Amino acid sequence: MMTKELFPKVRGGQIFGELSAWTSVADIMVAARILEARTVPGDQPESLLLMPLEHSEPSFADIFALLLGYLIDGYVVPAQKIAVCRALDPQITDATGYALQSLRFRPTIQLGRVAGLNNKLAFYIQDQPAAIELIRAPLNCLMDLYLDKYEFTKGLRYTVAESEKKTGSRPPIFHRPYADACLPSFIEAACFYAFGFEVGTQFALPGQTNIDIAYRAVNVQTLPPVDPAALEIAIQAGQRMLDALH
Repeated sequence: MMTKELFPKVRGGQIFGELSAWTSVADIMVAARILEARTVPGDQPESLLLMPLEHSEPSFADIFALLLGYLIDGYVVPAQKIAVCRALDPQITDATGYALQSLRFRPTIQLGRVAGLNNKLAFYIQDQPAAIELIRAPLNCLMDLYLDKYEFTKGLRYTVAESEKKTGSRPPIFHRPYADACLPSFIEAACFYAFGFEVGTQFALPGQTNIDIAYRAVNVQTLPPVDPAALEIAIQAGQRMLDALH
């Protein structure tokens, strides 16, 4: 279980609310038609969504279940996109617009195996059909982000285990938050915490000082004498990052 100090529930819900933006105008229009019982050919109302898991170890499912909790707290249908849908489809009533604004993701979730997918583990996510239609893209985005962070952190765990085996000591590995992207940083920090690594910085308490406020940063920490070649590599890496922003 993640601590409330490092992973506050309200702040987590706000951060995971960013995933709401992945709900498309097309999906909202389908959800509106579902609510109004006027679906057209191509609409496929479903009350069940399968979310296959790429890793079978319990930690993969456990961490994703915790992240799902933050998405449940934070998801709302984007109001601007509802307005666009109503402009594109005048049949959407005031009542439906309000229902979409009020709709929340409140699923029933079970973990099981899918016979048609080589008996792979999956989350069985059930909710009203309109909610399933709206949440599909945000869920897929969350899984893509999580899979990347999980596999990266799992690799670090392997590195630590190999180091301990060969040297008898464990290298200190910690998650240092940056100010450029709260959502992936939060997911990565959750993975670090679940794998037993430190979360925060070695130089200050989390959320206080000595956290980079640059969009992207290359941090070079050296002791004299400084290797000019290493410094030049860092400068070039920083310049590439800046160029990519233009």
